[in-house]
Amino acid sequence: MGSAMFNLRSLDLNLLTVFEAVYESGTVTAAADRLALSQSATSHALARLREACGDDLFIRVQQGLTPTPVAKELYPVINKALEDLRTSLAEASGFDPARSQRRFRISIPHPMGPFYALNLRTAAATTAPGISLAFNTTSLPENLEDQLRDGIIDIAIDWVPIELGSFVNRKLFDDELVFVARINHPTVEGSITIEGLRQEEFVFPHFRREIDRLPPPLREVRQLGLQEALRVNELLEIPAVVLSSDLLGIFPASMGSLITERLGLQLLATPFELPLPIYTIWHEARRNDPAHRWLRELVAAEIGRHVQLS
Repeated sequence: MGSAMFNLRSLDLNLLTVFEAVYESGTVTAAADRLALSQSATSHALARLREACGDDLFIRVQQGLTPTPVAKELYPVINKALEDLRTSLAEASGFDPARSQRRFRISIPHPMGPFYALNLRTAAATTAPGISLAFNTTSLPENLEDQLRDGIIDIAIDWVPIELGSFVNRKLFDDELVFVARINHPTVEGSITIEGLRQEEFVFPHFRREIDRLPPPLREVRQLGLQEALRVNELLEIPAVVLSSDLLGIFPASMGSLITERLGLQLLATPFELPLPIYTIWHEARRNDPAHRWLRELVAAEIGRHVQLS
């Protein structure tokens, strides 16, 4: 791998398209047809790439060719680089969402993430049928800052802003944290005092930051001194736990109708409010990318519409 990087200057980058085609098609013949090359030219290109990498890359089996571990490691890197290059060249003369084949990756740790994803897919298909959207709805995304910086994730929709100078945090809408309990809870109905909260046991999500770096409403909840009985990784697990136990939970008010109408939970009125702004977050380097601007506008319009309807 190190020698392949060392020889990059002298490497014919057309060999990378051959590697991608062979990897995806599984045979030299199919790769040659895909690239409109002769079979001998494709075989020769593959031999040159094998020499440059110092690895066989593909092993002949009964069904065709199977990639070696080195090829499996190379493929996602080469595929992403080629896709990014194709997209950039295609859009060099201007971004047209109706014709673009761009692929965007969106992180939505907010528990409405799966529902927002469905709405965004539908909205994008209407005006940009060639654009594909991939989503990560993990409540605890790993290395989100690095992934936004490196372009692995294009945009995040989150309640935890990234407070670094190289990131943009634009408020998308105002959410609020609320306390939830199951209907027919033995001790809670409709509303609850601070002292009442302290008498109950709770299911909480794992927090991504230390308490002094949490958004204010999460910090306030932590500082109430509530009794923690259970901690879960995914926010969408909280309603399921509350529904099947006497534990209370916290949840965004934007899911209020889903919680009360479909899950049979009650939202508890409290003597205080816990406002929770939701942000779109991206790296400053993407600000002037017209395709990324289209994505930001799509997210703001579609999620803003969804929030107003809910």
